[in-house]
Amino acid sequence: MSIHSEQEFKTLITPAQSAAILAALPFAPAFDQTNTYYDTPDFALRQQNQGLRIRQFATRAEQTLKQPHGAGHQLLEITDPLTVSEARALISANSVANHGQIKTTLEAAGIEPSSLQQFAAAVTRRRVSHQPGGLVTVDETHYPNGHSDFELELEYTTDAHAYWQTLLKQFAITPSPVQNKVARAAANVSNSQAH
Repeated sequence: MSIHSEQEFKTLITPAQSAAILAALPFAPAFDQTNTYYDTPDFALRQQNQGLRIRQFATRAEQTLKQPHGAGHQLLEITDPLTVSEARALISANSVANHGQIKTTLEAAGIEPSSLQQFAAAVTRRRVSHQPGGLVTVDETHYPNGHSDFELELEYTTDAHAYWQTLLKQFAITPSPVQNKVARAAANVSNSQAH
């Protein structure tokens, strides 16, 4: 289990801007992650500006609850590790893990983990570069309805506003308010996923 505060800037970008950033900065090899998003039937988590997902990587998995934290762009991330087989079993059963810090946090907020169900999914190819201003991430996300998008993110620990502005200017990016991945996945649910 881990709990940490996350501060980030983010904006959607075009495929051409994504390609330019990937060509200009040194990125680690890309990796894929599959996200399955959960909420109650009446979207109690969304109403509290929270998001819950099970994320699968090639050799591991995790369950993460994101909550607003502090001022500005801060989020509190609570993550419980899962094995890949645990994650697959939970997704197949349309349920979440019934143990760990997330279960305790949800129950304290009046949300019963057994009431949660899948409502959206997405697959993201992620590329990461460690830069002086923080961790630069370029995500290419594909949704079940065939839509895809590109996102630039800067995760930082100290004030990185100046670096973010330099990055936007360098690649001619006009920043725009971005819905988080949970909201974008919900907006791109395929007809077969709709309940």
